[in-house]
Amino acid sequence: MEQVMVKKIIKWTAGLFLCFVTVYIIWVFVAMNRTATIAVDYVAKVNEVASAIPEDERAWPFYREVGIALRNNEEPSSIFYDNDIEQPTWPDEEGWEYLANWLESHADTLQKTHIATSKDGFGFLISGRVREEDKELWPDEFASQGEEAHDGFMTSVLLPQLGFMRSTVRLLSIDAKDAAFRGDTARCLQDIESMLQIGSHVREHPLLMSDLVSLAIYNITLETIGKIVEHEPALFSNEQFAALELSLRSIEGNLTIRFDGERYYMYDLLQRVYTDDGNGDGRIVPFDATRLIPFLESVPVESSGYLFPPASLAPFADIFFSSRKEMRDEYDRRMDVSEELRGIPLYMLKTMPAALSEQYSAPKSVLDPYFLVNLLTPALGRAVLQGEYTRAKRDAILAVLYAVQEHNKTGEWPSDLVSAGVIDAWNNEPLHISIRNGEPIIYSVGCNQEDYGGIVNKQAGKWGGSSTGDWVVWPISE
Repeated sequence: MEQVMVKKIIKWTAGLFLCFVTVYIIWVFVAMNRTATIAVDYVAKVNEVASAIPEDERAWPFYREVGIALRNNEEPSSIFYDNDIEQPTWPDEEGWEYLANWLESHADTLQKTHIATSKDGFGFLISGRVREEDKELWPDEFASQGEEAHDGFMTSVLLPQLGFMRSTVRLLSIDAKDAAFRGDTARCLQDIESMLQIGSHVREHPLLMSDLVSLAIYNITLETIGKIVEHEPALFSNEQFAALELSLRSIEGNLTIRFDGERYYMYDLLQRVYTDDGNGDGRIVPFDATRLIPFLESVPVESSGYLFPPASLAPFADIFFSSRKEMRDEYDRRMDVSEELRGIPLYMLKTMPAALSEQYSAPKSVLDPYFLVNLLTPALGRAVLQGEYTRAKRDAILAVLYAVQEHNKTGEWPSDLVSAGVIDAWNNEPLHISIRNGEPIIYSVGCNQEDYGGIVNKQAGKWGGSSTGDWVVWPISE
């Protein structure tokens, strides 16, 4: 009797196993025959603004010529190292003659830069390839690419224009200081306006990297203005000060980081690795997903080597991984929370430090249901902070311009900065001014919100900084 029972158990177990294997094989077969539907060209969406600019109104052809000129005649930075000279930051310092000669050789380059910045639109179309007309600017990249057309995948787009735009701003910064030193107010102001315009031009694509480079350009511009009014406080007239203040206030909208491009990266990936049921949902397409592994390996994530499951494990992926809609909804939820942090001043962000990183989570295992979201959601808190830091520096320079104008009018430095119309981003109060040996020090209380009377500490302005001392914003220390 027991033997009969054992035989039945074995028979039923074998039958169930056979059914399981059959179902599993059919499931894998069905999964292997899934296909993705590429319904949206997200690269085209990123290029929408640039594409709409008429050919004769695009700044890019002029920027291209500027880039080629700077490539062929780079800033002479190495000469200072070779001659054991500190790189000068103002024309009266040792070694400036090298920069002056370099500026002179780029007189035509500067003129073309100003023509470019006079255009409303940047007009550069991003792609996964270097175009024929740009090969002189990026010859190595052009030579190394194959003949195949761009596959349209957002992850494969190139952004080579961002690097040399910073070099162009560096050229303008040096020229602005040189012009100020020589008393050429018109040239100095034109350089500053062009620097600000370049910061706006590079934001033509709604990509996080573009916005971060834009902020870096604005910071170079702010430091340049600070240096100029430190050394040549009487250079500008009241009307020119007013125009400069207006220009600095006009970039307010550009100080907010955008995450549209980050969403496009994820949406494009989802449409390439999931099926589409017509209602925004779907399951993983094993073959298409594994083809994207080389692209994902280029994405900067903490969990390197985190791969999609092979087709043979498609049933487990269907069971444990979130569907297309669930994945997108979770990604959008995290991005929405991050976007709500934008525009919140530093003194308020300081009270909610966890909010800057809580939306980021590295994949914990191969069974993580939101593996793709956790893999590709960047830690956006640092980008949010960068926007607020730039806004704080812009406001600080506005306070500096106010103080300099008051000194020009009365011969005395103001006793406070209440009338400057800006606040200290770290405590929502007016920035401070301290007079030491007859010279002004304009400062913020910094992250620890303690007032040390203008004693400089370079760590004071950093997130989490608690060292004794203040964030001195002017004079600008090296």
